[in-house]
Amino acid sequence: MLIPNYFEDLKTLHVNTLPRRNYFISYGSVEEARESKNRRDSNRYQDLNGDWNFHYFPNVRLIESPYWLQEYAEKLSYDTMTVPSCWQLSGYGQIMYSNTEYPIPYDPPYVPYENPAGLYRRKIEINELDPETDYHLNFEGVDSVFYVWVNDQFIGYSQIAHSNTEFDISDALQTGTNDLVVLALKWSDGTYLEDQDKFRYSGIFRDVYLLTRKNKRINHFTINISLEEDLNQAEITLAIKESQNITSYSYQLSDPSGKIVTQSQASIDQPLRLEVENPKLWNAETPNLYELILDTGEEVYRQEIGIRTVEIKNNQLYVNHQSIKLIGVNHHDTHPETGATVTLENQLNDLLLMKQYNFNAVRTAHYPKTAEFYELCDRVGFYVMSEADVECHGVVDLYGVGGNDNYNLIADDPHFEAAFVDRMDSSMVPFMNYSSIIMWSGGNESGYGSSIEAMLKHARDLDETRPLHYEAYWYRDRTKEFDDQYIDMWSRMYPSVEEIEAIYFSEPLDRPFILCEYVHAMGNGPGDIYEYAQCMARHPEFIGSFVWEWADHSVNLNRRTDKEPVYRYGGDFGEFPHAGNFCMDGLMYPDRTPHTGVYEHRQIFRPLRVASHNIDKGVFTFASSYDFITTDKALTLKVEVYDLEGKIVDTLDLPTPVINPQEKKTVPIHIFSPEEKKQVRGIRFVYYKKDSEIELGADFIELKHYQSKFDHSDTTQPVTYKETLENFEVSLPNGSLVINKGNGAIAQIISNGKELLEKPGDWTIWRAPVDNDRRIKYEWYQANYNRTATRVHEYHVEETETGIKLTFDAVLNSVARQNILHMKIVWRIKNNGEIDLSLHGEKNGIFPFLPRFGLCLPLKEVFNHASYFGNGPYESYPDKYHANYLAYFEGDISDFYEPYVTPQENGSHNGVRKLTIRSDKESEIEFISEKGMSFNFSQYSTQQLTEVTHRDLLEVEPISYLHIDYQQSGMGSNACGPALYEKYQLDPVRFTFDFSFKI
Repeated sequence: MLIPNYFEDLKTLHVNTLPRRNYFISYGSVEEARESKNRRDSNRYQDLNGDWNFHYFPNVRLIESPYWLQEYAEKLSYDTMTVPSCWQLSGYGQIMYSNTEYPIPYDPPYVPYENPAGLYRRKIEINELDPETDYHLNFEGVDSVFYVWVNDQFIGYSQIAHSNTEFDISDALQTGTNDLVVLALKWSDGTYLEDQDKFRYSGIFRDVYLLTRKNKRINHFTINISLEEDLNQAEITLAIKESQNITSYSYQLSDPSGKIVTQSQASIDQPLRLEVENPKLWNAETPNLYELILDTGEEVYRQEIGIRTVEIKNNQLYVNHQSIKLIGVNHHDTHPETGATVTLENQLNDLLLMKQYNFNAVRTAHYPKTAEFYELCDRVGFYVMSEADVECHGVVDLYGVGGNDNYNLIADDPHFEAAFVDRMDSSMVPFMNYSSIIMWSGGNESGYGSSIEAMLKHARDLDETRPLHYEAYWYRDRTKEFDDQYIDMWSRMYPSVEEIEAIYFSEPLDRPFILCEYVHAMGNGPGDIYEYAQCMARHPEFIGSFVWEWADHSVNLNRRTDKEPVYRYGGDFGEFPHAGNFCMDGLMYPDRTPHTGVYEHRQIFRPLRVASHNIDKGVFTFASSYDFITTDKALTLKVEVYDLEGKIVDTLDLPTPVINPQEKKTVPIHIFSPEEKKQVRGIRFVYYKKDSEIELGADFIELKHYQSKFDHSDTTQPVTYKETLENFEVSLPNGSLVINKGNGAIAQIISNGKELLEKPGDWTIWRAPVDNDRRIKYEWYQANYNRTATRVHEYHVEETETGIKLTFDAVLNSVARQNILHMKIVWRIKNNGEIDLSLHGEKNGIFPFLPRFGLCLPLKEVFNHASYFGNGPYESYPDKYHANYLAYFEGDISDFYEPYVTPQENGSHNGVRKLTIRSDKESEIEFISEKGMSFNFSQYSTQQLTEVTHRDLLEVEPISYLHIDYQQSGMGSNACGPALYEKYQLDPVRFTFDFSFKI
């Protein structure tokens, strides 16, 4: 091999890299520093992104010549590669998604013999070399390791994919054209520490740039903040950790409005302490930033500073002496067009969307971001748990060594200690001065042991001002003694609320509790946000929780085209191993269209809510969830008025009540007169981001119960029936109803001589499994729930004064299985054309809980519109309904489809009191239910949604499938979380299902 084998050497992590420093970009003048919008405006910054020459080698060990040298350069053929990018998305190598399993054999520090490499080459133009200037080459992310040459001179080597690496290339440069070459490798010993749940991309995937540094400069500085107890005075302490050729510098501090607070000269030998009277404090709600300018005479630096404190006391998390909760989300760098390469605009868009859905915290899962991301968090206002680029989850999948019992294999291996410590160092040193970072995390799912402990000790030595987080302490070997002083909070992933209460809150805690991952947001879900939110609200020591995760990971097959996106996930590229669609687990679709689950989060964590009310007196008590800001500074308030049919009839602008943080206030609000109130069924207070149309939550108050009734009554006409070998055919005033004698279900509805059903209806318990059914579905399949049929044992007919009564004694069962349900099905067909169902069911308790129970009616495709009174506007289930409210909604059949990338149950609505299904031929069927029912209206059969693996492969069927359900089981978050709560499992001993309909 023509290069030194650093990539399989745990003792060689970096070669010739510059010492780590806090991140900054130098400027040529104070004016340039203050006016620049981002680093690219600096004349000291040379952007090296763009088109590079690229050659792909299937195996670095078989490179025949040193093509990184100029004399060999022309012997290679090159393609054009955009930098930054992931080379797999340009057609090189294997696209792979893996969750826990290592993508290589476990043989540390060795990696596969076939180790692909990408050779990148470009020119750098230097018009004039200044002997008083150094030239520093920066890489913000290369996966997995890389070697660098400039003008045939070996510059250095580095690893840690998500890390800023800086080289001094001054001695290698020449005036004019310079040859820059990078050789990036796919695998390295670092691969064993970078086993994050994501697509495994390679190459230069983050920015590359060249900094010109003057000889008289500051290389490294830190900023610390202290606040008096009354918050009226702050002290900013600046320490120059490394400088060269200077003894002093000038400084200028400006407040958030741009007004200069103080300016003077300072010596590099002493810490600079700046006193700020009555500071404007930084927090996630009011992210006030001061600006510090440092000037050495030859270089100028700008650092935005949020004046704030962070501390743990009383087992709570305090910011600026206020106990807060972290309402968080885990955030990967992922985009369906560009993979792990994301732009500043992509990141800003994500953060602004998070604000809309009431998040105040981000966990950088599972690696540090670029400095620009933290700058955005400073400005937009987020509390950040910044995580090291560490995950060794694959050790739990090794054969025959105990699964999670093997978690600590690498964590407790001293051979890896230097690498762990180095990764912690790289995740902290550059970012110490960012106010949004309120805690450091030592990585993810890597077990616990001596090497992890050394890493956390190093973190504490680097920064004593921020708490440390590390979840996998839970998996430590409890027969060994460890020093838990570096574990500042008990952290867990995916325990149930019952487990949290039993383990952490049955006795006094000695430190706070946090969920670094919860409510796995995969597909149709999550359904248990509310239970966790209530638990967190009950316990001050429960300081926060982070949803897993923000966005679905996928690859768009139609990237770089105007075609409709076609998303693919694990296994779609022929890779092994892979974790299927487990990467489709975000609150947002890959293109950042919201899943319905994110509306649940928005509503449950709304910043204002109605705590109590007296409609008759016109007084309402509102409770604010803000920690620092009064409601009038953050919100605009409106109220919507709904008539007796549930239709919105008016929207009124209201003055926003001024409520102090974490307080309640009762205010009088006059909405309507007593006479007007008679025509009002409900009102909905809607909270908007101030001076915008961005909804942040709402509260619906029901004034009157909805009266379920049919719109019209036809002329009464005595019904008659005819019995055939197969069916009962019952006359109706304008048609007939056919009930099958074999299953007691509707076989056909005829209206004005036209058949309304494409094929006979049937009772069903099956739903297309949602991602959160991924465990229970195996029991469902074992029970043959997907193959059920109804068998009528006995039936009889009774003619009454009001019409015909058909009674069926039936069971629902499946081949090779015993009876699942016993049902007494009673149909009453009335003389006025109304048809009533009363079904009494008893479930065999030996079977698992049911996916659903209801009646499926395959209607003619001309039935394409539905209107209803019930939970809307989003899909709703027993545990996933908080974002909805009871009102009138309508839409075409396509509007009731939620396009999950992996097809599954979707689009149902519960709490439905009335439903009207219409055809484009003006036929309609009306359903009513006093108790409330659930319905699903779809162009796709349950079978197709069950069997098809990608939404773009679904085919619209010439049938409109209408499910009228007693109920479905909840959604939960069991894809990676606890089992579905029993109260949301459809597992009744006995139940009664009633509804009425007419045509």
